[in-house]
Amino acid sequence: MTMINPSETAESKSKKYKNISLTSLGWELALPIFGGVFIGYQLDKILIKSQYLFTVSFLVIGIIIGYYNLYKLIDLELLRTKKEQRNLKKRGGA
Repeated sequence: MTMINPSETAESKSKKYKNISLTSLGWELALPIFGGVFIGYQLDKILIKSQYLFTVSFLVIGIIIGYYNLYKLIDLELLRTKKEQRNLKKRGGA
């Protein structure tokens, strides 16, 4: 029977959560784009009968918001990685 080290399970859990947050990057880009197109299309149907003014406008806004979300998540992940590396250095040096 093998004994499970609690620190190893905590590390494996943090890796799982890290991977989950990285897999959500696609959704962080896709949802604002599709949401923008959907809202713009609905506004075009209601307000302007045959033009795509709102659809294109909200598409561009969705793209900007999507890439901004990606930037923020990647920046957060980099900060989290740097913090983990500093903690590992502190444990190893102490």
